[in-house]
Amino acid sequence: MEIILKAAIVGITGTILALVIKKTNPEISGALTLIICTVIAGMTLKALTAIKEVLELVELGTDFSSAYAAPILKCVGIGITARLGSDICKDSKQEAVASSIEVCGAICALYVSLPLIKTLLRMIGELA
Repeated sequence: MEIILKAAIVGITGTILALVIKKTNPEISGALTLIICTVIAGMTLKALTAIKEVLELVELGTDFSSAYAAPILKCVGIGITARLGSDICKDSKQEAVASSIEVCGAICALYVSLPLIKTLLRMIGELA
C-alpha cells in the first residue's frame, strides 16, 4: 500500500530530524514528534474510511449488524490511540503516564465492548 510507504518515509525523516534537533532543543523535538504522529494518523484515516464503506456494504447485503462491527472498530481505535499516546510518553521518559494511558485504553476497550459481550451472553443463554 502506498499509505504505509508514505507513513514510513514521513516517520523516518521526522525521526531523524527530531533526533538532530533533540541535542540542542528537546522541547521542539517533542513537539515535532507530536506533529509527525498527527500527520501519519491523518494519512491513516483514508484507509479507515474505505474500511467503513465496506462494512456498510456488508451490512446492507447481509444480516450483519453495525451493532457488531462498531464495538470492534472502536476497540481497534482505542488500542491504536492508547499505543501511540503511551509511546509518545515513553519517548519523553514519562513511564508512569505511559502506563496510565495503557490501563485507560484497556478499560475503555472493555467498556466499549460491553454491548457486544451482553449480546453474546444472551445468545449463549438462549442456546441453553
